[in-house]
Parts: sequence; C-alpha cells; structure tokens
Amino acid sequence: MNKEIYVEAAIVEKRRGRLVGGVGLVIFDESGSMADEDWRYFDSIIDHHYLELSALAFGLKHARDGDIIYSSSDYCVSGFNEWLSGWKRRNWRKANKKPIANQDLWELVDERSVDKQVEVRKVAACSAGKDAAYRYALAVANRQL
Repeated sequence: MNKEIYVEAAIVEKRRGRLVGGVGLVIFDESGSMADEDWRYFDSIIDHHYLELSALAFGLKHARDGDIIYSSSDYCVSGFNEWLSGWKRRNWRKANKKPIANQDLWELVDERSVDKQVEVRKVAACSAGKDAAYRYALAVANRQL
C-alpha cells in the first residue's frame, strides 16, 4: 500500500518586504485517489531553500515505508539522495569543511527518514499532485486556509 506524497512551498511578500510562506502536501493512495491533504503556515521566512526543506520534512512526517515523496526542489531531491549521507559522515559539513546550510532542518529530515524506506523524487513539471500541493501552499501563505 504505497502512497505518493507531493510537497510544495510558496512564499508571499507582505508589507515592508517581510516574507511569509506555506507548505502544502497532498497524498494519493495506490488507486490514484487523493487520500489526504495538509498544510502549514510559516510566519517568517529567510529563504526559499528553508521553506522547500520544511516541505520535505513535512512530507516525511506523513510517510510510511514504501512511499514516494515528490518535490520540485532540486535542493531537496539532491540533498536527500546524494548529499545527506556524506554530510552526516563529515559531522554536518560539506566536502570543503564548511557547515551546511539549514543544518537543523537536514537533521530533522534525517531523523524522520532513518526508520523508513522512502524515495524522494523530482516531480514532473505538469503534475496534478504538484499543482494541488502548490495551491494549498499558496493559500495558506496568503492566510486563506
């Protein structure tokens, strides 16, 4: 019973340049029907990578063994599939020995994935799951949910 989990992030600029954001998540069951949706509001955003990574951690919170998480973020997909194990081996440092960005969130991603066999894949540009997750992220960023 594998699920497909789509996660997306959206940033909205408020007055005086303050950035707020939202992450949206939709889950499709094995028959392709939407089984669940969820979202989260972020009151203060530093950058888009932080929000995208928060979306991945949010997806991992909902994931079970065998699930696939789809993200449009190259940073998250590459980080999870290619860089994470090296960062952990080097005590959360890059190959050049500098600290990684967003270490707190990468540690959360690692913690939420350690006992699960999940895949993180790049989502196709035209995907109903991606579009739905983004609509939730944007709506919550605009405080419409």
